[in-house]
Amino acid sequence: MKFAFLLALLLLTSYVGSPAHVPNFDNFTTPVIEPGKEGTFNFTIENRYVAEMKETTLSIGIYMWATEESSKPIEKIKEHPVIKESSNINYTLSLGTIAPGKTVAVRFHILTFSGTPDGVYFVRFSIHFLYNGTEYFMWSPGFFSKEAWDKATENHTLNLQYLSEVIGKPVNGIIPDSSFSVKSSLMWVLYVLIGIIAVVGVASIYTYLREGREPNTMDEKIYRLKGKYRYLEDEIKRKMRKKNQ
Repeated sequence: MKFAFLLALLLLTSYVGSPAHVPNFDNFTTPVIEPGKEGTFNFTIENRYVAEMKETTLSIGIYMWATEESSKPIEKIKEHPVIKESSNINYTLSLGTIAPGKTVAVRFHILTFSGTPDGVYFVRFSIHFLYNGTEYFMWSPGFFSKEAWDKATENHTLNLQYLSEVIGKPVNGIIPDSSFSVKSSLMWVLYVLIGIIAVVGVASIYTYLREGREPNTMDEKIYRLKGKYRYLEDEIKRKMRKKNQ
């Protein structure tokens, strides 16, 4: 009898933690925010089990900043973004009971500051709920170091027991991470280009009006000026294209 109970419990745990059944995080709408402004972060969570998820609690945390060149823990970033609803990098909200097959919408806001660095900011999630009277805890990869995650997923398997030992709490399943971006406005580049085009236009008109006349020192200066501005225009356009890639 005891063996049958343990087997049933093992099968239930395996079912709840299966990637095909863990709560489905989907429909992400993640913002690109200009420093000093705020953006809205949206996604949905679907209960893919055959019974209710009760007393569901979702925890959200901004945990890392990265660019193409480097990455740092969020605590080492000055004027890092915060979640507006908590005025902190962490935010916890209650989702109550989620019926089987039902989806709930999650919405919160990211607040940045004038000195917030450009880059990608990674967001991790954990979810806790009761299923058939048993507590379950699920975590996204952002809670584990790269070394721990690599070890837990070697040989194309997922070792939840090892991850539980690493974090010191039950790990009954894995849910996804997400991210948002902070990017400075490029309007100043547009204004510079407009100024360059205006200057080049004036220089072009001057050159046109002087066509057919003998070149003098002023003509040579104008030609050199046109060349410099055209080079600068091309350089700014190149950098703008590179920044947008």
